[in-house]
Amino acid sequence: MPPIERVALLGPSPPDRGGIARETALLARELETRVALAWFTFSRPYPRWLDPRRFDRSPGSAAVPGTRPSLDWRSPRSWKRTAREIAASHADALIVPWWTSFWGVAFRRVFSGVRTLSPEMPRLLLCHNVSDHEARVFERFLTLGAFLEADAFVVHAEADRVRLARRIPRRPVAVLPHPVVDAPRPARDAARRALGITTPLVLFLGLVRRYKGVDVLLDAAPRIVRETGAKIAVVGEVFPEARYLERRWEHSPVRDSILWRDDYVAEEELSRWLAASDVVVLPYRYVSGSGIAARAIAARRPMAAAEVGGLVETVRPGATGELFEPADPDALATAVARVLAKPLEDWEPGLARAAREASWPRYVDGLLSFAASVRAGL
Repeated sequence: MPPIERVALLGPSPPDRGGIARETALLARELETRVALAWFTFSRPYPRWLDPRRFDRSPGSAAVPGTRPSLDWRSPRSWKRTAREIAASHADALIVPWWTSFWGVAFRRVFSGVRTLSPEMPRLLLCHNVSDHEARVFERFLTLGAFLEADAFVVHAEADRVRLARRIPRRPVAVLPHPVVDAPRPARDAARRALGITTPLVLFLGLVRRYKGVDVLLDAAPRIVRETGAKIAVVGEVFPEARYLERRWEHSPVRDSILWRDDYVAEEELSRWLAASDVVVLPYRYVSGSGIAARAIAARRPMAAAEVGGLVETVRPGATGELFEPADPDALATAVARVLAKPLEDWEPGLARAAREASWPRYVDGLLSFAASVRAGL
């Protein structure tokens, strides 16, 4: 089976501040250590009705050197041009991150064009989400159209593999855990001093959206504070759809023990919050894989996570954290108390093992091996 030596990557890039752009940039960096890479990205920002983030782009930042801003979401002509440019790259595989049905029509046209111009090039969808959060019928239709044009899929959880096998049968699907970045970690004591933390810290990190279950954490907060003496921090930009949660926080009986940080959090500060924390809470109602879970593992912080999607495989009770029944505040509070009952150093071995198993080098090795097998089967 010939190895993959050239890869075309189509996906978002900095200066977009989104998690998918960050993950795509990390993927590109790791791919470049192994293959010749052609990275095609977007030439127009998302429309505001799709992306209401207040802090979506880094002021004054330029595109990543070497990227090719090619795909315009509102220009069918650019879709055809992108397909031609990808085919002309003579890549051994095309890898496209997938996370929203918004790109369904454009990606479908690109895939179709690549199949016509370069039928020997496998087209892989790297699925951060198999479906949109709170997907409607029309969004599921757009997703299906793009999926039918893909040759194979990479997902982060076994549950997503099963869903895809039902929806798109007889297509190869690889399950690769969400990769974990190996990076220096801030000193815990210094991080806690900088943030003014003197008690155990229960941390929710990331965009605050309805499906992420912050309301469940707020409902659990009185019991968590009463039984553990912890402070709770909700750190991340609040989406318009979740503004009501701010009122819930303001009227909480333990408001003074809840730190509410509605803002963009840069990488350095994000790492500081993780270093200062004692448990990272993931109260999601549903999810495929979680970039925040990967960050918690990288920071060697145990998790209290809802038993949904890829979290079931990522969070190993007693080793990397505890699971709880989704949408159940009492179960969440119990899971947090169980995590806090053990000192951080007792969680270190399980978290270090998880970080090794989901390292970026291992992830990309698996991705390239899978792409080679798909190419051989075309």
